[in-house]
Amino acid sequence: MKTDNGSKASRAKSEGTTDTGKGGAPKTAAGKPEPALAVGDKVLTSADPGPSGKASKDEPGVIVDDFAATLVEGADYGRDWALARRWAIQLDNGRLVFRSTDELRRAG
Repeated sequence: MKTDNGSKASRAKSEGTTDTGKGGAPKTAAGKPEPALAVGDKVLTSADPGPSGKASKDEPGVIVDDFAATLVEGADYGRDWALARRWAIQLDNGRLVFRSTDELRRAG
């Protein structure tokens, strides 16, 4: 008996997409599927993410590296600080930050 060890949601998470149910991939304002994030894409992200619920200013930047191949899904690092993130973002102000897909928005 063959089993599928990776659920659709976990595969989508590792590929940087989100499962939107019947609709498939996330949609743009024009209703077209939004392409997955990739190195070279312009994005907005918080320069200094704070505690949940605390507002932070979004900064523009460019994705410079993708660490998806090195992430271990569901890994328990034994800590809740300095956790691995998928994307390396070079902010326009020169800072290098690391973010998860859900911490990014496409720049206008």
